[in-house]
Amino acid sequence: MPTKDDDQQAATKPFRQDVSDRVVDALGTGETEFEKKRGINTVEIRPGLTRALITGLPEPIMASRIKVLEVVRTAGVSIDFLKFAQAAMSFVAADEDHKKLETALKQIDGKSELEKDCCIVSVHAVNMQDEEGLVARIISEVIASGESVDHIGDMHDRLLLVTDSKTGDRLAKKLRDQIEKAASR
Repeated sequence: MPTKDDDQQAATKPFRQDVSDRVVDALGTGETEFEKKRGINTVEIRPGLTRALITGLPEPIMASRIKVLEVVRTAGVSIDFLKFAQAAMSFVAADEDHKKLETALKQIDGKSELEKDCCIVSVHAVNMQDEEGLVARIISEVIASGESVDHIGDMHDRLLLVTDSKTGDRLAKKLRDQIEKAASR
């Protein structure tokens, strides 16, 4: 049995035979998966959203955007997926806040369009942005489907697609089928 001195000596000579011949008891430890496998691992749908598109915002654009956000806050509506475009902005809110949002947006300068029954399709993949071509392959699948997507966003581990719920269901099914096809290879 090696002693403490042997261990210290082994640290300076890591390839000694008596060190490498030690038996390590690893039985019964089982395997724990700490990381998910690379590639797409899940596709989720967050339904029950209203998409708001505000266009024709007057100059100064920053003040107009602030006004929109203030009336939405005052109405007590929580928003997500805020996007800015030139003289426009968009976001999603819960369908149950549709009426409050509709009333609030009557106070702004510009045109507002609300679309109920939207969703966010969330495509999860570990280190998505580091996987060369993965985002491009997902977007290619979406484009090839011919489906309409209102917004696309990404994070380090997911791609988010805002669309109507029926389209979201079809896209999610298509992407899940791709996961199954890849898993069977």
